[in-house]
Amino acid sequence: MSIGSMIIGASCLTALVLVFCCLLHKPNHRIASLLLASIGVLFVSGALLCWNTVTLWHISDWISIGLICPEFKVDSLAAFFLLSLGTITTCCAVYSPAYLHHLADKINSRFYWSAQFAFVLGMAGVLISANAVVFLVAWEVMSLASACLVVSEFRQHRAQRAAMIYLVATRMATGFISAGFLIMYSICGDWSFDSWQFSDHHKWLAASLLMLGLIIKAGVWPFHIWLPYAHPEAPSPVSALMSGVMVKVSIFALIRFFVFGHLTCAPLIYGLFALACISAFWGILFAINQRELKRVLAYSTVENVGLILVGVSLCIWANNLGLTGIAKIALTGALLHSFGHGLFKSLLFLCAGSVDYAAHTRDLSLLGGLAKTMPSTGIAFIAGSSAICALPPFNGFASKWCLYQGLLQSSFTMPLLIDRAITLGAIGLLSCVGALAIATFAKAIAVAFLGNARSPQSRKAKEVPLSMKVPQTFLALCCLVAGVSSPWLAPPLMALIPGTNGLQPPISIFATLPLWQVGLALTVMIMFFYGCVLNKAPHIDRTWDCGFGSLGIKSQVTGDSFAQPIARIFSPILRHKLAIHISGRERRHFPERIVVEPSMVSLLETRLYRPAANILDRISRMIGKLQAGSIHLYLLYVCLALVLVVFAGIFLW
Repeated sequence: MSIGSMIIGASCLTALVLVFCCLLHKPNHRIASLLLASIGVLFVSGALLCWNTVTLWHISDWISIGLICPEFKVDSLAAFFLLSLGTITTCCAVYSPAYLHHLADKINSRFYWSAQFAFVLGMAGVLISANAVVFLVAWEVMSLASACLVVSEFRQHRAQRAAMIYLVATRMATGFISAGFLIMYSICGDWSFDSWQFSDHHKWLAASLLMLGLIIKAGVWPFHIWLPYAHPEAPSPVSALMSGVMVKVSIFALIRFFVFGHLTCAPLIYGLFALACISAFWGILFAINQRELKRVLAYSTVENVGLILVGVSLCIWANNLGLTGIAKIALTGALLHSFGHGLFKSLLFLCAGSVDYAAHTRDLSLLGGLAKTMPSTGIAFIAGSSAICALPPFNGFASKWCLYQGLLQSSFTMPLLIDRAITLGAIGLLSCVGALAIATFAKAIAVAFLGNARSPQSRKAKEVPLSMKVPQTFLALCCLVAGVSSPWLAPPLMALIPGTNGLQPPISIFATLPLWQVGLALTVMIMFFYGCVLNKAPHIDRTWDCGFGSLGIKSQVTGDSFAQPIARIFSPILRHKLAIHISGRERRHFPERIVVEPSMVSLLETRLYRPAANILDRISRMIGKLQAGSIHLYLLYVCLALVLVVFAGIFLW
């Protein structure tokens, strides 16, 4: 066992011990956060030491799960995702004590920290699992711990509802994954992932079930419904971990099973590509029309997971066609965007937590002017927004550059005309997604941080403590450094596709990036330094105000009015409507009060999930009547079940 794998194993054992310690004794926020940060640092160091190595180890038989010996594996792919897990865990740990201080009367610290350590342990366990049983155990720990963290404010009905929706999604995902694992074991006779390949058509049913379970957990359309409910109710450090790392665990599993396992089923590949494109467009379209800041970020996660899966599905697609160069570019884009999204989405969720901490609200209609009172948080949010909008020199640009390059080269080199047309259409769709992303975060920045305060709580907001600013600043710098250094980060990621080590990676797509990215970054820094440091004399000018004097806060552009033109364009999808109420005695000519209330309907929720939930509720009530409390009736059920089993055995025999 290598030193890096020993560090990772020791970190997991430490997290396991701390879960029980926090349950038995009420932890101090500072001590618990220090221990969590230490675990994160150990994950980072272990991942770096395990890069370009493969370590497989077995646990002693006396710790077996049932009759199966636990197996763990750390390779470059697992190390890459462990690096993301360790970085974001450390930042969230440093951020947590001050943030949790304003939630002291709402959450139970013993409950919160034990679930937090279990959550990190579960994610690490999935990443280093080498067989199906260890994967499922770690997956369940991760899912249940994150559900507990979503309901941290357990007295709130909204948190209970969000946790229930999230639990339903995780139960469905676990059920599909378990069924896929059982089918693979029945075919291969082995629980180990190394012996599983999905190129045989006999395994396509198992591949379908596994893919379905993983995309439900990742929040891909149309299974994304749990994201806008869970993220607003979870504490911001938890939201950062869920969006920055947890949904990437599903991406990791998809790459492990279907890229390394050589999936060849064309309908599944086309289906995954189509769902990825729809998810990217659907997520950002709903994000721009949200009022609550964390709901904006939640729908943005749906968009970015779709972008990552565009790269993953294109990699599988190109591999099957023998286009290894395109597969390398696509997988590099997916991995870069996975890591980059972990950085900037965690940064944005932490900034949203800082806004909630200072202004006691995340409603965009009540915010405004926060850049004046919270400059550090404002700069960090702008940096994260620039990265998520793929503006150079931040890291979102390099990953989307790879995705566009992969799609563009596919549109010229794929053998079938229909395939070339699909990839060319995907370029147009992703261009629309990018434009909507810029509009979404321009709205968030302008409404929340610019202009004047729209409410007393926003006017009284102050900058957050230093322990909350440091992680934000660090993640913002990571987004910048990762973007500038992308030409040197890409080649190791391109080498992750198995069986292609001897091929020269196409690095030429990065040749023009470094110099002008660095130059642009230096120019922006010089302009900022000159404007904020050297030019200290204030300039006070009056804008043209039509003779009405100083403008009031109601004359500012709101988030709803900003998004209204886009909402009207896509009203068949969004079901966007405006309800206008005019009041006053002479309201026709001299209205005293005008109220405009926009509304938007989620078609999936109202037309699919809610009717399905009602049907399941009726069925469960009908089945509940069978439990009448009569021992004679229960004996009849047992007798009928035995007769059914006997006849089924005779028929199958």
